[in-house]
Amino acid sequence: MISRTIAAIALLTASAFSYASPELLAPIEVHNIQLNAVETLIIDGDINDSLQQLVNNKLKDKSSDFYVIDEISEDTFNNTLTVVITLYNQHLSFLSEDLSLS
Repeated sequence: MISRTIAAIALLTASAFSYASPELLAPIEVHNIQLNAVETLIIDGDINDSLQQLVNNKLKDKSSDFYVIDEISEDTFNNTLTVVITLYNQHLSFLSEDLSLS
């Protein structure tokens, strides 16, 4: 019990001080771990732009833990690329558990 409490505190402390961009998750993983949806973003760019660069540039100042690419669409007539992503944070339900030392 004590080691689980220490591990939870260490994880929370480490995640509080990290300012890295969100990490990509597969959509199926959202259902396997407890995550809270934070925000949905629509990213528009040139059809010839790199998908990775478009997403990374949009997310570099975001403070969420994870993101999922929900949709990618191209408009060849207007030469545009649209990416819809959802940002997620980890659900901290383990902190609400009884952490008494008895």
